[in-house]
Amino acid sequence: MNIMIFIILLMTALSLSGIGSFLMLRNLSMLTDAISHSVLLGIVLAYFVAKDIESPLLIIGAALFGLITVFAIESLSNTGLVKNDDAVGIVFPLFFALAVILITKFARNVHIDTDVVLMGEVILAPLNTMNVFGFDLPKALVFSSIMFVINSLFIIIFFKELKVSSFDPDFASISGFSSKILFYALMTLASLSAVISFDSVGAILVISFFITPAATAYLISKDLKKMLILSGVFAAINCLLGFLIANFLNLSMSGTTATVAGVVFLIVLSFNKDGMIGQIYMKHKNKKLITAYSVLIHIGTHLGKTEEIEELGVSTINTHLNWDKNTTLKNINYLKKKNLVKVNNSKMIYELTDLGYNKYKSLLEEFNLA
Repeated sequence: MNIMIFIILLMTALSLSGIGSFLMLRNLSMLTDAISHSVLLGIVLAYFVAKDIESPLLIIGAALFGLITVFAIESLSNTGLVKNDDAVGIVFPLFFALAVILITKFARNVHIDTDVVLMGEVILAPLNTMNVFGFDLPKALVFSSIMFVINSLFIIIFFKELKVSSFDPDFASISGFSSKILFYALMTLASLSAVISFDSVGAILVISFFITPAATAYLISKDLKKMLILSGVFAAINCLLGFLIANFLNLSMSGTTATVAGVVFLIVLSFNKDGMIGQIYMKHKNKKLITAYSVLIHIGTHLGKTEEIEELGVSTINTHLNWDKNTTLKNINYLKKKNLVKVNNSKMIYELTDLGYNKYKSLLEEFNLA
């Protein structure tokens, strides 16, 4: 049972992370929030037509309303009177609020729980099964696996077009293929994926699975293929950690997994070379290099001149650098390890190696000291 819960969680994450990567690259992250909430109105309206909570019309209606949401947001923002983010903030609360009103007014006795839609109940997903080739499998696993295959094929087949339209939509139009068609195809898959996923994991985790693994991967690699692979890896890591922690502490599976995804993102952000910890480390490293290279320049400047014995003497160099002996020795040892500086035992002075001389000349050019 527990293993099946994890597999459902994993397949859901993998089915969303690939599509989510392109949504993030196109600056459409908030559209996932809009779709994940507003499709509830499509479910409710489809239920009023079908009168059956198990009807496939509910999935069709939800996916269709996801597209209507995207079209409404795009149309509103294209007027120029409203920014895209503002349009998202106007459209999806309107649709979601209408869905809540319709549920509370006309569908009180129907099992459409807005809290479950938001948070999800992935631990109950294995109980809702269907027969596939003689095997009883959870519906959530079957549908998420199908979406994973469809989304993966879409990305593989249209990889070049997706790449070009994500980074340079104007060039995509000039190249002869319609970026609009590709955009709505992407949104259709995003809507379908969200609808199929949020019944088992909830809207909050759907948004997290769409964006957080992709955003985490983007911090590490800007290469699209590597980013897609890393996005899947981080999705799997988030699922595994969320599953283990939720089981151990008896917490909400969806809430814990979404929290873990956020924490993993913050860790990568902090320790990435451009992150907070990474920047502190690079600042410290650069300061160390500047100090060491100042010694290198000092040696190169006075080497071969009449004052070299006094300026570069093993026992006197710290005096001319105005440093204490420990600081001087620390930097000299660093340069020795890099094979930039050596000791001339006959003169008892520090001098440059061939590699050190080349570095000295490059430093003079870099800082315009030549």
